[in-house]
Amino acid sequence: MISKETIQNILDHARVEEVVGDFVNLKRAGANLKGNCPFHDEKTPSFVVSPAKNIYKCFGCGAAGDPLKFIMEHEQMNYPEALRYLAKRYQIEVVEDNQPFNEEAKEQQTFKDSLFIAMKFASKYYHDTLLESVEGKAIGLSYFKQRGFSSKTIEDFQLGYAPDGFEVFTKHAQESGYQIDILEKSGLIKVKEGRSPYDFFRGRVMFPIHNLSGKVVAFGGRILSSDVKQAKYINTPETDIYTKGNLVYGIYQAKNDIRKLDACFLVEGYTDVLSLHQAGIHNVVASSGTALTKEQIKLIKRFTQNIILIYDGDKAGIQAALRGVDIMLEEEMDVRVVILPDGEDPDSFVKNRGTDQTLEFIDKNKKDFIFFKADILLKDTNNDPVLKSNAIHQIVETIAIIKDPIRKAYYTRECSKIAQLSEDILIKEVNKTLIKLQRQNKQIREADAVVARELIEFDSPFKEQTPVPTPEKDLHIQEKDVLRILFMHGHRVLPDGKHVATMILDHTHDVPFQNSNFQKIFDQYLKSYDNEVPFEELGDDKHYTDEEVKEFIIGLNISPYQLSPNWESQHNIIVKNMDRLWESDVESTMNRFSYHKILQELKSVDEKIKESSNNDNFEEIIKLLEKKQILQAHKKEVAKKQGTVIF
Repeated sequence: MISKETIQNILDHARVEEVVGDFVNLKRAGANLKGNCPFHDEKTPSFVVSPAKNIYKCFGCGAAGDPLKFIMEHEQMNYPEALRYLAKRYQIEVVEDNQPFNEEAKEQQTFKDSLFIAMKFASKYYHDTLLESVEGKAIGLSYFKQRGFSSKTIEDFQLGYAPDGFEVFTKHAQESGYQIDILEKSGLIKVKEGRSPYDFFRGRVMFPIHNLSGKVVAFGGRILSSDVKQAKYINTPETDIYTKGNLVYGIYQAKNDIRKLDACFLVEGYTDVLSLHQAGIHNVVASSGTALTKEQIKLIKRFTQNIILIYDGDKAGIQAALRGVDIMLEEEMDVRVVILPDGEDPDSFVKNRGTDQTLEFIDKNKKDFIFFKADILLKDTNNDPVLKSNAIHQIVETIAIIKDPIRKAYYTRECSKIAQLSEDILIKEVNKTLIKLQRQNKQIREADAVVARELIEFDSPFKEQTPVPTPEKDLHIQEKDVLRILFMHGHRVLPDGKHVATMILDHTHDVPFQNSNFQKIFDQYLKSYDNEVPFEELGDDKHYTDEEVKEFIIGLNISPYQLSPNWESQHNIIVKNMDRLWESDVESTMNRFSYHKILQELKSVDEKIKESSNNDNFEEIIKLLEKKQILQAHKKEVAKKQGTVIF
């Protein structure tokens, strides 16, 4: 087990902006940083990181926490793994307590943990086989050396070799204590009825595929024999830790340079990435010959919005460049295309011309994708009116995807010149396509809404639902606001000498919160209060172990908006500040809470009057009407305090 001193040292050193910044492209927003949330799909950044408070909060999905929690959730790690990850990142030595690692601890390892461990073992095995075995050196290592890859590149990407035998790896893994079930489910071996388990990769050079945190999750294997019956490349089948369409090859090695240079080179193959990386061009990843997916684009978008596609100059390369780019435009990426001369690919080009000439060629020849597509499609029409019409429709469909109206107008005008058509005609076609897309999206939204209505269920106070104008919904908002002032202002002293927390506890002592999650948070506060935690510290998330309470407090301490410091210093405009106006904040919040509690009671009384009327219980009706009269008078009194007009 990791010692308490080491854990504290790790937590003291871990900076949220650095840890999150390894996975999310963050941009300055006042005192905070902002980016697209890595936990849900969003177009407009709502993920806020506060370096001052060392926390993050997403105002879209509610995700919140500190650097350690981010790693646990983003990388699907357990607590010790996340600590070790941060220790490695900050070069902190992990000191273990002198407690033996027992069988019970082994059993607590999750299924995914077991897969990660198996993949790490396989990666080391293939790498060692490449460098140390006779077969590995003679076949695998000689292949990489012939391709011009240095020992450093081989080491950086953990390249390897799978021996040409059906059970070589399987037997070695079993002898090392790995279970057949885990090896099969990690995609490393095959199990078929009637025969012994056998290796999935045989006689191939191996390219480990890493996730963002550097863990091996899959392999690509290239055969070196001339056997036409076997596929040139095979990949690990999809597993619980690997989905082919979610990763791009080389992202772990490239992510920091992509962020630093604010650009990503996208190529097709493993060796293209290796050669460019070896030449010092590190901001490069590969689609590995598959059609690009939305998830892969979103992965790159975490680090930059600028993608430069580099493809071969043959027809297949051009078609590859055309595939999947509409997805990039939907994700509002800035896409450029570079087509290499015939007979060249990124691997050969950089080896023949060197780093400087390669970068110079890319810079001079990168072309805006819309114009590239227009040139390619219109060039093949040979003035045939049908072919030209089809080509223009394809161009129009791509322009229609672009969300920025200024860019859309610019591309429409320029493409009308290329197509030698009236701009008005092209505008009409773009608009027709937009209407068609909107109808399709509307149908999808309506279908989703039907499903949502069937599935919607409130499960957390941090996931806001669409507002519904009912007393219950209003009370939900007021209850949340009471908790806000309890945690934010509970330590302050009112003019009557009471703490704000004491006043709220007195006010709500016998009145349970309607929302069970809010009641749970309130009870946690009350428990800390009863344990004599100082008032000044009751609003600190460090005093709570419950995750919902911690997330609620983090949500109070971080805001999606930043107030410009120039209002007072430069414009002499005094803005409201809760440090100055906390008394009125507390008073108005409690008045609103009381008002909506009365509304709820009035609703309950009306329901009871109706029920008593149906039963001809006139004595009960009179009592209820008297109670209603008292509540209405109280309602008017509270409304007057908060300035609410009652009709």
